[in-house]
Amino acid sequence: MDKRVVVIGASNIDIKGRSRIKTFSKTKNPGNVEFSPGGVARNIAENLAKLGVGSVLLSAIGNEGFAEKITETTAKAGVDMSRILRCEQNSGIFLAVINSRGELDASISDMSILSEITPEYINANIDIIEKASYIVVDADIPDQALSTILSIAKRNFIPICVEPVSPARAHHLGEFLQDITLTTPNKEELESMVGRSVISEDDIKEAGDEIIKRGVKNLIVTLGSEGAYCVSKDFKGFIPSIRTMTVNSVGAGDALVSGTVAGILDGRDFQNAVKLGIACATITLMDEKAVAESLTMELAEKYAEKIQN
Repeated sequence: MDKRVVVIGASNIDIKGRSRIKTFSKTKNPGNVEFSPGGVARNIAENLAKLGVGSVLLSAIGNEGFAEKITETTAKAGVDMSRILRCEQNSGIFLAVINSRGELDASISDMSILSEITPEYINANIDIIEKASYIVVDADIPDQALSTILSIAKRNFIPICVEPVSPARAHHLGEFLQDITLTTPNKEELESMVGRSVISEDDIKEAGDEIIKRGVKNLIVTLGSEGAYCVSKDFKGFIPSIRTMTVNSVGAGDALVSGTVAGILDGRDFQNAVKLGIACATITLMDEKAVAESLTMELAEKYAEKIQN
């Protein structure tokens, strides 16, 4: 696929503690602890590379051993790491507690290094950004940098996806919605964006309509095992998930973004692009890592065919 995506945001080390039994708070839980490269933007860039889409990562990492692991693993997957910013402070860390069902129970995210992603850093890489077929941004970056990126995308007519990342960050996207091509909140992030509870299917539809009215061109509300609610000019409705056994839920949302963008760049309509994204998320749910080692476009297409809609 002769397209290139510029992905901007977090690259960090994931520290995941996986309990072998039901998780109990305020006490020890027997299990396994593992370290692996992660970060929303990094995960998306690696997934895109695995799907045959050229990707360039703009991110900030430290100079410690973790940073070397992040760089080595991501570059080996085929991601262009030549524009990465190396900093004196430590790389970001995502600390997760995974229950015995593979679901995220709790997490702590130290992404203070992302303050280094400034408008100056973005403008220093404007040559590569302006040549992008698509831009994907993780909303953990500072608002000033996000504003700069959106301005570049708008000026150059480049479609841009913003992944809200968390309810706290989703709340900050309100002033930027009119310049966003695609956003992918989960239900909690959607609640933060509209400022009210979203519980029923009707609530999801109403909140989705509000986000579209505020300027977003395309919307995917990720609903876990219930699939996704999608709105675009050509399609509006729910797309079911694919039944699978969850080994690890961390990274599934990132895979959905990657698959959807890859599908769009491959010329698929929005509904079928989202199906490809759901297929990528399903493959990721079955893997212990945030980026599934088995992910390929061929495998994703086989899983997408299983979605009845």
